[in-house]
Amino acid sequence: MNGRKIANLGLTIAVLVAIVALYRWTPDQKDIQDPTPVKGVVGRAVQTPRFDLTVNDVRVGKKLRIPFSTPDRDSLTDFVVVDATVTATREPMHIMGVKIRSADGVTYLGSNRSGLDQVDLTGTAFSPDIPVHGSFVVEMPADKVPGATFLVMEKSILNDLEPQVTVPLGDNAPKLEDVVTLTDASDE
Repeated sequence: MNGRKIANLGLTIAVLVAIVALYRWTPDQKDIQDPTPVKGVVGRAVQTPRFDLTVNDVRVGKKLRIPFSTPDRDSLTDFVVVDATVTATREPMHIMGVKIRSADGVTYLGSNRSGLDQVDLTGTAFSPDIPVHGSFVVEMPADKVPGATFLVMEKSILNDLEPQVTVPLGDNAPKLEDVVTLTDASDE
């Protein structure tokens, strides 16, 4: 083999390696459409460009008591109540995308029971720089809470590359209460 053939062979191999590398490293549709995770921990504020969120506590109960509403709500599973503080940072907004992903990969959506939209944080209009204390409610089995991750986004659809707060809820199971009582979302 002369020098020209060796150079051509080397260039051909380099081009093939580059093609395979570009194919493997090119973002796919999932990479383009997934939200951008912003990681946090319980008890500390997580900052995103649109809002700040602090998970204060996690409570689990067999029944849910909603203020000014009777009777207590029952569930085929359990109610997971995430007490949190949310502050809008730029402009008025709502938080619509609330989920908990268990350690085994199952995702549970925020509850939409009647009356919840009047008292929980998903029914709250957030004004800039005013912290609001309240709760998010998700129905899921209590034994799935250890190792689960709380996921919060401003929008529930059309959220390509939007920030998504991800807060691990810890490896310890919260105490299972008979009735979990919600308090009204409040800016006090």
